[in-house]
Amino acid sequence: MRDSVMRQVRRYRFDRNPLRRRSDRLESLALLVAVLLVLLSAWPAVAAGRQAYQSAASAGAGGRLQVDATLLADVPVSPTSFGSLSRGGPVEARWTLPSGQEHTGQVRAPALAKAGTTVRIWVDETGRPALPPPSALEVRITGVVTVLLVMLGAVAAVLIALAAFRWLVDRGRYRAWEDAWSLIDERRRRRRS
Repeated sequence: MRDSVMRQVRRYRFDRNPLRRRSDRLESLALLVAVLLVLLSAWPAVAAGRQAYQSAASAGAGGRLQVDATLLADVPVSPTSFGSLSRGGPVEARWTLPSGQEHTGQVRAPALAKAGTTVRIWVDETGRPALPPPSALEVRITGVVTVLLVMLGAVAAVLIALAAFRWLVDRGRYRAWEDAWSLIDERRRRRRS
């Protein structure tokens, strides 16, 4: 492992080796630029992660609040495709906002809950049932995943650009190689004739 790493370092280092072609030096420079671009992409990735974290944190409650809802009917028992009882479902309920305004609508309730049971639900600013706000862990995960995705995108873009550059450089090398062999073949033909 160490030998292969050292071989790669020797292959791409900058030195005054007379056997290194201009294309070899350009490839070494391109690799250096690629490494620097990947390192520089960490700053935008962290900035994007911080923005995603702050957006998720500020959207946290986002005008949502928890209220007690009273079920107006029993939760229906229905077999699932596996033959067991369901884990609950939507049922009609009534709840009151802190402003005193009453609302009625469908809420998710535990299986086998009876009418009159009180369940805690999240509602939006208009009083309609809403999804619960993300937990602190979910907010952190959002930030970390954003950082990783931005870094992954940057690394992929840099690797694609580096591969395209190397392909162009290799085409030039192969062309020069063919020209050199053509020149040698021409010299041989001249000697024979």
